[in-house]
Amino acid sequence: MKDLSIDLVELFKFSTKQYGKYTSFIIGAMLTFLVLGVIPRIHFMLRAPQQPTTESQFISLIITLAQVFLSLGFIKIMLQLAQDKYVEVVDMFNNFRTFLSYFVASFLYGIAVILGLFLLVVPGIYIYVRFQFYPYIIIEEEVSAFTALKKSFFLSQSLTLELFLLQLVVITLNLLGILLFGVGIVITYPLTTMATAIAYKSITQDSDHIPSTAYKV
Repeated sequence: MKDLSIDLVELFKFSTKQYGKYTSFIIGAMLTFLVLGVIPRIHFMLRAPQQPTTESQFISLIITLAQVFLSLGFIKIMLQLAQDKYVEVVDMFNNFRTFLSYFVASFLYGIAVILGLFLLVVPGIYIYVRFQFYPYIIIEEEVSAFTALKKSFFLSQSLTLELFLLQLVVITLNLLGILLFGVGIVITYPLTTMATAIAYKSITQDSDHIPSTAYKV
């Protein structure tokens, strides 16, 4: 794979442009994700008994599955809007065929990152960066969890430092969004999800630059 560089300014300029173009739809999708996926998790964590019961564990499982399912739908919508593809509200809920692969990949990815962070931090960061594109691969290609993770590792080859800087910006923006009374996340999370999607599409299109010409303002 050729050596590429990421123009973070251009990447987020295009993401901001797309956000502005589809503002009402994106805000609606984000609020749906928060209300149905994130807020129930926070509420449960605040009220969960200190000693887990069978009932509380079952409820936790249901909430987790719902959150992961909705996150898949939201990522799909951001990927489509980044390419100016037609989307509907139902696109957030019609991902049953890819859900199992996404759930397994997310579980493996999360465990690997956590274990890596315990091993002197650096391995966890490396894993986080190299396998980050698996959701987009699963959405577009409908492949297994293992195939998506393997393809993500291949796509990020020679781009570890560049993608690390991208994710550093992504995490920083989302933290700022949370700190702004949590309201800012409605803007920052869609922007950063879309920026990552554009980086993924630019790489898969074998572009000389990230973002590719198609994703520049």
